[in-house]
Amino acid sequence: MTFLNTRYKLQRELTMTETERLSALNSVYGIRGISIEGQDLVVEYDASRLHEAEVLATVRRAGIPVQAPAPIPLGGFDYTGQFKDFAWPTEGLSPANRKN
Repeated sequence: MTFLNTRYKLQRELTMTETERLSALNSVYGIRGISIEGQDLVVEYDASRLHEAEVLATVRRAGIPVQAPAPIPLGGFDYTGQFKDFAWPTEGLSPANRKN
Protein backbone atom coordinates (compact mmCIF):
# COMPACT_ATOMS: atom_id res chain seq x y z
CA MET A 1 0.00 0.00 0.00
CA THR A 2 1.17 3.48 -0.83
CA PHE A 3 -0.46 6.38 0.95
CA LEU A 4 -0.43 9.78 -0.74
CA ASN A 5 -1.89 13.19 0.06
CA THR A 6 -3.46 15.41 -2.53
CA ARG A 7 -4.45 19.01 -1.91
CA TYR A 8 -7.36 20.89 -3.49
CA LYS A 9 -8.27 24.57 -3.15
CA LEU A 10 -11.75 25.15 -1.75
CA GLN A 11 -13.60 27.60 -4.00
CA ARG A 12 -15.65 28.98 -1.09
CA GLU A 13 -16.61 28.31 2.51
CA LEU A 14 -18.37 24.97 2.93
CA THR A 15 -21.99 24.88 4.00
CA MET A 16 -23.17 22.58 6.78
CA THR A 17 -24.56 20.11 4.20
CA GLU A 18 -21.24 20.00 2.32
CA THR A 19 -19.36 19.48 5.57
CA GLU A 20 -21.59 16.49 6.32
CA ARG A 21 -20.86 15.09 2.85
CA LEU A 22 -17.14 15.16 3.67
CA SER A 23 -17.68 12.52 6.35
CA ALA A 24 -19.34 10.26 3.75
CA LEU A 25 -16.14 10.38 1.69
CA ASN A 26 -14.33 8.52 4.48
CA SER A 27 -16.36 5.43 3.58
CA VAL A 28 -15.09 5.40 -0.02
CA TYR A 29 -12.76 2.46 -0.59
CA GLY A 30 -9.18 3.76 -0.78
CA ILE A 31 -9.72 7.14 0.92
CA ARG A 32 -8.03 7.10 4.32
CA GLY A 33 -8.70 10.58 5.63
CA ILE A 34 -9.87 14.09 4.87
CA SER A 35 -8.88 17.34 6.54
CA ILE A 36 -9.33 21.06 5.95
CA GLU A 37 -6.20 23.19 6.29
CA GLY A 38 -7.04 26.86 5.78
CA GLN A 39 -8.59 27.13 2.31
CA ASP A 40 -7.31 23.69 1.25
CA LEU A 41 -8.96 20.28 1.36
CA VAL A 42 -6.36 17.56 1.94
CA VAL A 43 -7.29 13.99 1.01
CA GLU A 44 -5.11 11.06 2.06
CA TYR A 45 -5.66 8.04 -0.17
CA ASP A 46 -4.20 4.66 -1.02
CA ALA A 47 -2.55 4.97 -4.44
CA SER A 48 -2.68 1.21 -4.93
CA ARG A 49 -6.50 1.43 -4.79
CA LEU A 50 -7.32 4.80 -6.37
CA HIS A 51 -5.74 7.12 -8.91
CA GLU A 52 -5.56 10.84 -8.32
CA ALA A 53 -8.18 11.50 -11.02
CA GLU A 54 -10.59 9.14 -9.25
CA VAL A 55 -10.08 10.97 -5.95
CA LEU A 56 -10.86 14.31 -7.56
CA ALA A 57 -13.93 12.88 -9.30
CA THR A 58 -15.19 11.40 -6.01
CA VAL A 59 -14.79 14.70 -4.16
CA ARG A 60 -16.60 16.60 -6.92
CA ARG A 61 -19.35 13.96 -7.12
CA ALA A 62 -19.99 14.55 -3.42
CA GLY A 63 -20.73 18.19 -4.29
CA ILE A 64 -17.64 19.72 -2.67
CA PRO A 65 -16.57 22.88 -4.56
CA VAL A 66 -12.85 22.27 -5.13
CA GLN A 67 -10.34 23.30 -7.73
CA ALA A 68 -7.35 21.12 -8.56
CA PRO A 69 -3.96 22.87 -8.49
CA ALA A 70 -3.32 21.73 -12.07
CA PRO A 71 -5.70 20.12 -14.55
CA ILE A 72 -5.55 16.35 -14.95
CA PRO A 73 -5.34 15.63 -18.70
CA LEU A 74 -8.17 13.61 -20.25
CA GLY A 75 -7.35 9.94 -19.94
CA GLY A 76 -4.63 10.71 -17.38
CA PHE A 77 -4.31 9.21 -13.95
CA ASP A 78 -2.48 12.15 -12.39
CA TYR A 79 -1.36 15.70 -13.23
CA THR A 80 1.41 14.49 -15.57
CA GLY A 81 -1.01 12.40 -17.62
CA GLN A 82 1.19 9.34 -17.17
CA PHE A 83 0.28 6.14 -15.41
CA LYS A 84 2.30 5.61 -12.24
CA ASP A 85 1.92 2.31 -10.42
CA PHE A 86 3.31 3.27 -7.03
CA ALA A 87 2.91 -0.26 -5.71
CA TRP A 88 5.43 -1.70 -8.20
CA PRO A 89 9.01 -0.39 -8.54
CA THR A 90 10.00 0.86 -11.99
CA GLU A 91 13.67 1.36 -11.12
CA GLY A 92 16.22 -0.33 -8.94
CA LEU A 93 17.10 -3.91 -8.11
CA SER A 94 13.73 -5.55 -8.70
CA PRO A 95 13.99 -8.69 -10.90
CA ALA A 96 11.30 -7.23 -13.15
CA ASN A 97 13.59 -4.30 -14.02
CA ARG A 98 16.57 -6.42 -15.13
CA LYS A 99 17.33 -6.46 -18.82
CA ASN A 100 18.00 -9.86 -20.38
